[in-house]
Amino acid sequence: MLKDTFYQEYALICKTIVNPTRLKIIEIIGDHKLNVTEIRTHLNISMSNLSNHLTALHRIGVVGREKKGNFIYYYLAEPLLLEVMKTMRTVVHSVASRRNRMMIDSNLVTVDNEAAATPGNE
Repeated sequence: MLKDTFYQEYALICKTIVNPTRLKIIEIIGDHKLNVTEIRTHLNISMSNLSNHLTALHRIGVVGREKKGNFIYYYLAEPLLLEVMKTMRTVVHSVASRRNRMMIDSNLVTVDNEAAATPGNE
């Protein structure tokens, strides 16, 4: 039962951060404390859209917030997430490179098969 709870929490965190805009927000915040205006300068989204993303990240505990004067500053509540994302970036590059090589290889096989099937190429 304990494992089920862990995997449910794991899935909730992954499901919440899997959005490309949320991944960007996490990287933008990094090891800084930024307000929404500062975060928004790096994104091409509305303030309400940004607010919704930050709320979702805050709700699961990935992003923290701190009020200073009239501003709310957001920070990464779990700095290890940056290391995980750095590792995933390496995985993505590796998988994409391998997938591209496989596509090139399959195109070469198709070309070779077509060439072999062409009359006069015996």
